Amino acid sequence: MARALARMTLGTCLSALVACNESSPPGHTFAAETGADATSSSGAAQDGLVPPYATESTTAAAVCGDGVIDPGEGCDDGNLDAEDGCDASCSPIAAVDWTYTHNGGAGQDDVACGVAIDGEGRVFVVGAEVVQSRDAWIVALAPEGHELWRKTIDSAGLDDAFADVTVDAAGRVFAAGHEELAPGVRSPVIRAFTGEGADLWKFSEAMAAAGASGIDGLALADGALYSTGSEAGDPVRLAIRRHDPASGETAWKTTTAASASHAYAGGIAESGAQMLAAGAAELDGVLHPLLVRVEHDGSLVTTQIDEAHAGAWSDVTPIGGEGEVLVTGRIEPVPGAGFDVAVRRISGRDEPRWAQTIDHVAGFDAGRGVAVGANEAVFVAGAVTSVSGDLEIFGALLSGVGELRWTHVNANRGVGLEDHGAAAAFGPGFVVLAGDEQVPGEGANVWVRRFRAE
Repeated sequence: MARALARMTLGTCLSALVACNESSPPGHTFAAETGADATSSSGAAQDGLVPPYATESTTAAAVCGDGVIDPGEGCDDGNLDAEDGCDASCSPIAAVDWTYTHNGGAGQDDVACGVAIDGEGRVFVVGAEVVQSRDAWIVALAPEGHELWRKTIDSAGLDDAFADVTVDAAGRVFAAGHEELAPGVRSPVIRAFTGEGADLWKFSEAMAAAGASGIDGLALADGALYSTGSEAGDPVRLAIRRHDPASGETAWKTTTAASASHAYAGGIAESGAQMLAAGAAELDGVLHPLLVRVEHDGSLVTTQIDEAHAGAWSDVTPIGGEGEVLVTGRIEPVPGAGFDVAVRRISGRDEPRWAQTIDHVAGFDAGRGVAVGANEAVFVAGAVTSVSGDLEIFGALLSGVGELRWTHVNANRGVGLEDHGAAAAFGPGFVVLAGDEQVPGEGANVWVRRFRAE
């Protein structure tokens, strides 16, 4: 099973998983997991991953709910309310502000793949909705969680989907993915909108051969819009483009197979004076994490494959200074043991600062999106396997040095209902997790949840 999972390709987020959930109560949260459930692949002590609340015992017993953080307590907000971010055992948990869901009406699979937040706290979510065909889908949510506007886009009556979204300082919204021009022929696409949903421009690239080409990640840097995606061919190549944010016009495109059988894209981020794309490279039929660096003029700098581990990077984002980034994805720490959620902080020279690997129960766990907020707070979105063998929506809050603060598992009742977290974004004082949740009779529904970040 593990070898088969290792051979899964990335494509867009839509080609990966549309699935189901578990037996623990909805919104079940695990606080600051330690031991086998939250471990560092390179050792807790040296990587600064000592559990954040591990302290020496004292003679005076701690009193939870007195407003004083005693030794052994991760928090104490002066009450025993289990829903406000600090539970009755004085352990940090996820405090939920609201949850938004969307069923496209056809009773089929509707999914969220990307999320971004503008300066006004509006939440923009992209993905796909199935009606007659699969259509690209975008919604704008108010800070309070209600819909402001929503669009579905069907280019030619075939398969269309958005995989990522970003918002610039001027309030322009950029959504990217693919559009199917003819059966089996997909073109990468970016559409730009105003914050109120008006169309601005569209970029697409006609493909000469059939295949699954598209855009998987977007980033704003150096006054430009950058995209990365997988370009069909033999071999499949990871592509990076620089676009004019005012028109979508491409200044350049750089592609690479990274000296592997195939190379697949995940996400892209600015890293100092360079751009860093994260994805996966196929070696002997197995995917391995891949990092690709280019200059802002498109010159290829380095390609780096983690040949020691099967897995893939799904997303990357800047953190701190000096070109540091965070990557998330899936790693198989021990061959044949299954995949775990992986988070790495990497220097501007691709050197590891710390590593956090989260094994929820067993089987297949994967990080899909990562975001950085105030004080270098880190939020990871993904999917983890439950005790029933189903996949669940997963979120984890970490500190900038890799300490695991809390994890959140949205436990969908019923066996055979697989769900997925796909994207994360920080707003002022909050974080948003987006993905899809299976509902009997409705297929997968778009699922978006906002948490308090403090």
